[in-house]
Amino acid sequence: MIELQNITVRYGKKIVVDDVSAAATPGQFIALVGPNGSGKSSLLKAIAGLIPYEGTTSLPSDRRLRAKQIAYLAQNSTAPNERNVEDIIALGRTPFAGHLAKLNAEDKAAIQTAAKACETDGFFGLKFGSLSGGEKMRVHLSRSLATQAPILLADEPTTALDPYYQLSILSILREVSTAGAITLVALHDLKLAERFADEIWVLQDGKFAAKGPAKTTLSEAVLQDVFRITASGDMRP
Repeated sequence: MIELQNITVRYGKKIVVDDVSAAATPGQFIALVGPNGSGKSSLLKAIAGLIPYEGTTSLPSDRRLRAKQIAYLAQNSTAPNERNVEDIIALGRTPFAGHLAKLNAEDKAAIQTAAKACETDGFFGLKFGSLSGGEKMRVHLSRSLATQAPILLADEPTTALDPYYQLSILSILREVSTAGAITLVALHDLKLAERFADEIWVLQDGKFAAKGPAKTTLSEAVLQDVFRITASGDMRP
């Protein structure tokens, strides 16, 4: 379970996440939505322990322990083009094996399971740079899954992908949560959020404007007040 209490993130004097509290339970797929600059990425980074924050969480304060509890898929994740796909996926085992340690049987099994789930096992032996954008994102997702963490955070994993890969990535994330993990995903596409998420957290100016099922969080009032659109997709003046 994740419990967040009064989380605040500051960049200098600017508050980008403002005293938010929330909880998530195993098996939940939660979509984190909001306009650009609303604090989605900063909240995910705070949960992952990657940036300083005020407030408390139920997660370990020790970075190595937290790395075993949380797999984090960053926005616009990159990797060296000359690296083999399987080597990149193997990085997901770093919290357990270390940077220089040899992979044991458990590590290798986790890598194979993650690659199979994302259908990237067929890319083994290929250079990362030879893949398409959607294929690269599936490799990064495989790396995250290889950690076998009970919590998976993904920051805009469908950005710049065509519809097939958008649905493919979110379907995999949906399966991860169905298997028991907490999956918290920042998304821009509200229709995808409504389709895949059990719960939606709506951020506006660093605060929660709404939390709950899509039928309440993506109401006409929220769409107009937060996103400046109507339910039909028209822009509000």
